[in-house]
Amino acid sequence: MTEADLPRVMRLRARAWAVAYEGLVPAAYLDAMDPAADARARAGWFRESRDRVTDLLALGTGDALLGWACYGLPRPGEGPAGELFALYAAPEHVGTGVGRRLLDEVHARLAGPVALWVLEGNHRARRFYERSGYRAEGTRRPDDYGAWGGPVLSELRYVRD
Repeated sequence: MTEADLPRVMRLRARAWAVAYEGLVPAAYLDAMDPAADARARAGWFRESRDRVTDLLALGTGDALLGWACYGLPRPGEGPAGELFALYAAPEHVGTGVGRRLLDEVHARLAGPVALWVLEGNHRARRFYERSGYRAEGTRRPDDYGAWGGPVLSELRYVRD
């Protein structure tokens, strides 16, 4: 992935969130997602993080963006594992193997354990990660949607040894 890909990756992210988190994350939050603003906001971070974060794209015919994975060194205090920060398939490609192929590539590139955070209520994603060898290790953190009229949700930390 290059910085020039950020606009289309953020569009894919917003589309994936709208489908994956419908009924879980407040609709007002999902409706307010602005991929163009997200791409602009992430540009500096993208440039500054290349020594510790890698982004992979799954591309189809005509360079169509089918999926995106972001992984790298763990956040401070997160332990020795590498971390999967994001994994999204375009909604029309969920269940086609795109996410699996991206995750397999992340595993091939990271030596040692891998951790990730997933919303507790996102049962489809949790099943996907569990089938991939991840287990919930008991740590929770809040994901607060109060400003959008929603609840504080829990994220669970999953680890794959």
